[in-house]
Amino acid sequence: MQNPICRCSHGAWRWNVSEERCTEIIEMAEGPSVCARHGEEIRTPPAVLEESAYGIKMWVDKPFDEVLASTRRALSGEGFRVAVEMDVRGMMEEHLGIEYPGYTILGSCSPSMVRELLEIDKDMGLFLPCNVVVYQRDRGTVVEAIDPIAQFSIAGDHGIRDIAISVKQKLQDAINKIAAGLA
Repeated sequence: MQNPICRCSHGAWRWNVSEERCTEIIEMAEGPSVCARHGEEIRTPPAVLEESAYGIKMWVDKPFDEVLASTRRALSGEGFRVAVEMDVRGMMEEHLGIEYPGYTILGSCSPSMVRELLEIDKDMGLFLPCNVVVYQRDRGTVVEAIDPIAQFSIAGDHGIRDIAISVKQKLQDAINKIAAGLA
């Protein structure tokens, strides 16, 4: 059985996980699925926006290294600075002696938004940076960014929610640029 996906009018592909139809659907296609694992050739969209409980997640039909480089460029283009980069694959190989697929964690932040957060509450530094992960899956790569609204919600709502909404939009814009090949 194949997993149907739809493309909405804004151009992103989404897994069609419910019976409800999106009113913005302009095209249906079959995406990476069980059949893909059995070697059958099926039509695959360039990117699929996936559901995530705590992040913004996009599967992209591109190699890991290419998506990782695009992610760095897209984040920079949205005003983020990658403050920390963790090569999980390298760490697993070096310290545990095991092979692991490509997986990199980018700790990113927008300096101006960090300033705004810390002016409201110095303890907000505990929630920084905003992590973006890039990892190999199936025949492509996943890019996923933490949802800052969920991440910062524990701090209460004294100006922080507005900042979180802005950060989330910038992260979403970066991921959309990666999916569209614009980064």
